[in-house]
Order: sequence, then C-alpha cells, then structure tokens
Amino acid sequence: METLAKHRNTNLALNPASNQESPPNLRVHHLHDPVDDDLELVRSGMSAAQPWLHPKFFYDARGSALFDAITATPEYYPTRTEAAIFARHIDEMLAYVDDRNVLVEPGSGNCDKALTLLRDEKLTHYAPIEISRDFLVKCCRRLASSHPNLLVDAICGDFTRSHILPDSIPDEGRLIFFPGSTIGNFDPQHAQALLQNFRGLAGPSGGHLLIGTDLPKDQATLEAAYNDAQGLTAQFNLNMLVHLNQRLDCRFLREDFVHKAFYNADLGRIEMHLVCKRDTPVRVGEDQFSLAAGQSIHTESSYKYAPNTFLKLAQGAGFEPVAHWTDPKEWFAVHLMRAV
Repeated sequence: METLAKHRNTNLALNPASNQESPPNLRVHHLHDPVDDDLELVRSGMSAAQPWLHPKFFYDARGSALFDAITATPEYYPTRTEAAIFARHIDEMLAYVDDRNVLVEPGSGNCDKALTLLRDEKLTHYAPIEISRDFLVKCCRRLASSHPNLLVDAICGDFTRSHILPDSIPDEGRLIFFPGSTIGNFDPQHAQALLQNFRGLAGPSGGHLLIGTDLPKDQATLEAAYNDAQGLTAQFNLNMLVHLNQRLDCRFLREDFVHKAFYNADLGRIEMHLVCKRDTPVRVGEDQFSLAAGQSIHTESSYKYAPNTFLKLAQGAGFEPVAHWTDPKEWFAVHLMRAV
C-alpha cells in the first residue's frame, strides 16, 4: 500500500504569521483546499434526485462550537459513554501500543478528547487535523500553552482528503485517534476508503488506530440524540446553509428550511435532513436549483455498526484487530487496530 512518505510537502504550507503569534511548541500548517472543488461538490449534491450536502460543511467556527454544545446535552449519549470507556480502560489501551510517540487526530474539533491520551508521557507529539482553521488554531494555542513539553503540529484542512503530513512528524510510533463515532457519518464504501487513508497516515512501519463506533440500539434513544430539547442539533444543521452562503457565495434561504432527524432501520443509520417549508429557489455558483415544499436536503448519516461489521471494514482497509472495549449497556465501542 502506498504511504504518505512518498508525497510529502506537495500540498502543505507553513504559516509564518501564525507561528509568530503562537507558543514556540506550536506549528501551524495549511492544506491547499481549493474552493472550486467544494463548489462542485455542492453542485453535485444539489443536482441529485435526493439532494444532499457533505457533512464537512457543518464545520465553520460556529458549527464547531455548536457541535461541542450538542455533545453536552442529556440526549447525546455517545460523547459521555465513550469518555467513560476511556476513563475505565485507557491504561489497558495504551499498554498495547509500546512504541507510541505521535498522536494524529483527524477531525480533532476542540482537541479536548485527546487530553486523556496526552497525559501519557510517551506521547510527546500531537498532530490534529481540522477543517475549521480559526477554530483549530485557537484550540491548539491554548493546548500548546498549557502543555509546554508537547510539540503540536496543527494541520488545517479536510481530513477526508488524502492528507500529507509534514516532515516534522516522524513515520514511526504513530497512533491515529478517531473518536466520537465520526466514521458512522460515511456510508460503508466511503468509510472503508477513509480507513484506507488512515492506514496511510499510520505510516509505513505499522502504526495503530484507536477509533470509536456507535452500536445499534433502540430507535427512541437514537432519535432523541439527534433531536435534543434545546434545539442545538437543529441550529447545527441549519448553520450549514449559513456557512455555504458565506464561504461559497451560495444563496440558501435559511428561514425556508427546518431540521429533521430519524432512524432508517433498513439502512441501520440515523439520517439528518433539511426540509423545505415552501417552494425554495437556491443558487450555487452560476447554477439555479428549485426545491419543492416538503422536499429535503440530506445533510448527514450516522451508521450504527455492530462490532463484526466494523471489523470487516477495517480489515479490508489494511488493519487487523488488537482489542475492543464497550460500556456496560453496550451502546458504544472503542476499537484498537494495528496497521498491516
């Protein structure tokens, strides 16, 4: 399998201005992320029989902050359930990874989940990857200031693309950290492709992957988690339209849409949609689209993987199982995989 080492420094740039304002143990890198590619992605989604938008567009600064707030709601069980698994089993998890040195976290958000692992003295290097540049830099400045012995390489970019890590990150001793069941946001084919990308990130010497997955459970619990009483998930969903208007000069009318989330039992996934309240015109670049009242835009899926099903995906992407842990209710799982 091709590794990232063959293609280094072809699409990464270091931001000197950011380094001047940052703690000495923080370096900020930027993936070249062409706007035209994202505009075409929106066009493609809006042209489909069932319109869709990629969930990466949730994450501007406000979207990232809203997601952090969602994880603290009573209904949203994944974050606290996963945190309890780590609290109970973290020493056992790390004992399996003797050569650990570098923690690489695609989709790092506010970096808080990494803190449990970064207490380990062997992990002296942290490389978070996050699409929301300003949000990532702010979080990494705080982290680097509070952990002066930790080297932080903040990588601003879209983790779903083929990432090239900077030369400052060693090939050996990499632990890829992907908590929060984000892998469930991808349909099985794309989930396996993403896992193949993580195999590349793990390095040529066979690093490890520590990943969270949401498990199947009753419909009421699942649907409540995506329809919180405070309406934060609804705001998060609708904010995608605001983000696209600002970033790509689209013309979505936020007030013409309403949030809807439900469990699709046939596909084993939660689906989030934005439903039109009335006939709605939308402009994307030079293209015009018309959505009828009641028509929806599919913004996110969240697959619930049984352990054996997820194991097959990971094995097909170049990983072999080491161990996995669940909570007493068996609502959530954390898997440790080794790259082969």
